[in-house]
Amino acid sequence: MRHILIVSLFLVASVLVQAQETKMSRKEKKAAQKAEMIEKTKTLIEAEAWQFSATQMLPAKGRSRSLTTSYSVILKDKKVDSYLPYFGEAYQADYGSTDSPLQFISDITEYSIEDWKKGGWIIKFRAKNKNDVINFTFTISETGSSSLNVISTNRQSISYYGDLEEIPKKEKK
Repeated sequence: MRHILIVSLFLVASVLVQAQETKMSRKEKKAAQKAEMIEKTKTLIEAEAWQFSATQMLPAKGRSRSLTTSYSVILKDKKVDSYLPYFGEAYQADYGSTDSPLQFISDITEYSIEDWKKGGWIIKFRAKNKNDVINFTFTISETGSSSLNVISTNRQSISYYGDLEEIPKKEKK
C-alpha cells in the first residue's frame, strides 16, 4: 500500500514539473516570435522597401470602416504606389472623376524616419497626385502594427490602420 502511494505521488509530481516546462517553452516561443517580428520590421524600414496593408479606415467625419478588399501603400525606390479608398469632403476635385484621390504612383519627397518614444518608428513623406500634394505619416510599432494619417491640400484628412509587410513578389505567368 505504501509503495502504491509513493509511486502515485512521484507520478503526480513528474506530471506537474513537465506541465510547467511546457508553459515556459510556450512563453519562450512567444518571445522568440516577437523578437523575429521586431527584427523583420526593422529590416524592412532600414531597406526603405515595404508595404502597408490597410485593414481599417477612419474618415475625419463619420464612422470607421473595416476594409475587406486588399488596399495598400507600397514604398520602394523612392516611389510610392498608393491604392487606398477615400471617404470625406473634397475642397477641390477633378470634374467628373470617379477615381479615388489616393490611387496613384508618384515620386516621394521630404522622406524622414524618427524613433518613436513608445518603441517603433514614425515615417513621414510627401507625394504629389496631379495637382494635389499629399502628406503621409506612418506610425509603426516595433512588431509592424501601423497607423497611417493622410493629409491632403484638397481634401479632409483620413486615417488607416493595418500592418507593415514585405512587398509580395509578383508571380510570372
